Amino acid sequence: MNKPWQVYLVLTGIFVAGGASGWVVANGVARRHAALAPPVPEVWISRQMRHVARELELTPEQRERIEPIVKREMGELTNLRRQSVRTAHEILERMETDIEAQLTPEQRMKYQHILKHRREARQQMWEQRGLRGDRERPHGPPPGEPSTPGTGGLPTTPSTPGAKPAGT
Repeated sequence: MNKPWQVYLVLTGIFVAGGASGWVVANGVARRHAALAPPVPEVWISRQMRHVARELELTPEQRERIEPIVKREMGELTNLRRQSVRTAHEILERMETDIEAQLTPEQRMKYQHILKHRREARQQMWEQRGLRGDRERPHGPPPGEPSTPGTGGLPTTPSTPGAKPAGT
């Protein structure tokens, strides 16, 4: 490759190939991420209504009667999902507390460090979802996050093994 134009051609080819492969990877990640995230209820209702109306050739009167049914049931599914997320967080908090109670002071410090990193990663994920308008984030601090400063991220009183969270 004694000619400069050949060097430029090869470098341009490498650059284009890198850009194309980067686009393919990013597109695949974005699609997987979008497929995992449930659509907001309004989008789901709209998609469901379009699909049913098209497949069944609904009349306008049928659409008017069916849409409230879809909205009602989607609201119930949304509430169920939120309740499930809250229950899962309560279980995780209880597990973390029960594990911590079994550890030596040195292990407890390491465990709190591990939990801190997990919470930071979870917080980062929630912030990213927040940019998409994800409304599934439970209210209040993430599981194990201190609700008051100085608690170290975990409840100060050990829970009773097998005890159920309040309200269940």
